[in-house]
Amino acid sequence: MRNFSIVFSTVFKEAVKTKPYLYITIGLVALSVLLFASPAILTMFNKNSPDETYKIVNHTSLELSEQELASAGGSWQIVDGVKIESLKEEVKAEALTGFFVLEEQTDMMQLNIYMPKVNNELLLTLESYIEQKKVASIVAVQSIDPAVVQALNAPLQSSVEPLYETKPNALLIVYGLITIMFLAISIYGNNVATAIASEKSSRVMEVMITKVAPVPMMYGKILGVGLASLTQVFIFIGALLLWANIGIFDIPEGSFVQTIMETITWETAACILIFFIIGYFIYATLFAIVGSMVSRPDDLGSATMPIMILLMASLAVEMLFVMDAPEGRMTTITSYIPFTAPMTVLVRIVYNTITPVETVISLLLMVLFIALFAAVAAKIYPKGVLKSDSLTFKQLMQSNR
Repeated sequence: MRNFSIVFSTVFKEAVKTKPYLYITIGLVALSVLLFASPAILTMFNKNSPDETYKIVNHTSLELSEQELASAGGSWQIVDGVKIESLKEEVKAEALTGFFVLEEQTDMMQLNIYMPKVNNELLLTLESYIEQKKVASIVAVQSIDPAVVQALNAPLQSSVEPLYETKPNALLIVYGLITIMFLAISIYGNNVATAIASEKSSRVMEVMITKVAPVPMMYGKILGVGLASLTQVFIFIGALLLWANIGIFDIPEGSFVQTIMETITWETAACILIFFIIGYFIYATLFAIVGSMVSRPDDLGSATMPIMILLMASLAVEMLFVMDAPEGRMTTITSYIPFTAPMTVLVRIVYNTITPVETVISLLLMVLFIALFAAVAAKIYPKGVLKSDSLTFKQLMQSNR
């Protein structure tokens, strides 16, 4: 146990003292600040942005009002007798945001739009305003009862209701969590494999193997790198909790940041952390075995490709099947497959579609799978690290018979 703790502490200290680790940690803290400050930043940019100016050429009998048009956004000017080419030049010179030409044709009206980038929200409001003016003109000419017209034009009220017990934009939170898990497993798993391959190629492993048993050495490296990664996660989450509780940032009602604060409770954060650790161990053990099989770090790219394909396949399953149907059959199945379970359970936790019993069963299956990997690694890893040349998995298995 003492030798294991020495390997563990040495690997952890080496990991946290590197410049990339320091830069990433600072970047995560900066990201947490940016996340909470983003609503205020967006508001500031919107306030400082120049006023949008529009012109509309009215070639119809409709009586348009510049004040009423302003309700669509920006400042408006109704012009007539102006050449289209001159208005185009104003738009190109950024003196004008855009202009419109309203023409009256047989039984219909034509609205021509001249804008560098179409503002769909503005366009819908403008079209609705013109339709109202057209109806009002017809009502006045035909002497139709305004009450009847009002009843016919009463808008249909609609709202999007969530299918699950969570916020509609919680989907962005799920994407963020899965992306973080994918990147963390791939980056830190590769770090484990690189550390083992580097020591093996430099012949340091032959010296270390006389002092420390291979399996404790392997898990000392896995835990050392894993704790370093968890330290960054804790710093990031701690920064988020700090900004959320000290109240220095103004969080608008209904914003994405408020959704994060309401969705990620202490219980949810604990579950996310547990499955993050389990997912890391599943893949890190595979990376450690592969690292012991190659003779030099340059060969890791091709050697770890099957693991990366497996990891990317798990991510693809989440994106294609689990995200769209958190209560579907495929989601239930992938909750019990060790390679996909960490990500799938995260999705189901955020969407509140998993029971405590299912969570415990999934967790036990992953722990049993890690134990199985540990038994396999105990036979394969010692043979791999003592060989100076690269080995295949088949050769390692044959050497243990």
